[in-house]
Amino acid sequence: MPESSWRALYTAALSEADPRKLNARIEAARRVINDRLDELRGDDSEARERQQLDSALHALFTLAARKRSA
Repeated sequence: MPESSWRALYTAALSEADPRKLNARIEAARRVINDRLDELRGDDSEARERQQLDSALHALFTLAARKRSA
């Protein structure tokens, strides 16, 4: 899975304005990010992308938490 695949779903989740669609966007992005992390497991040459993936998961967690507390 290329980097652009997870990044597109991540961006879609961050920019979703419809609260009814937000959870689905977050879950889709989390799923593809976790899949990509699994693909990269053991590949030390992709440390930068792994850091980006970790940061994206953290941002999605924060987004979901903010939605719950709103």
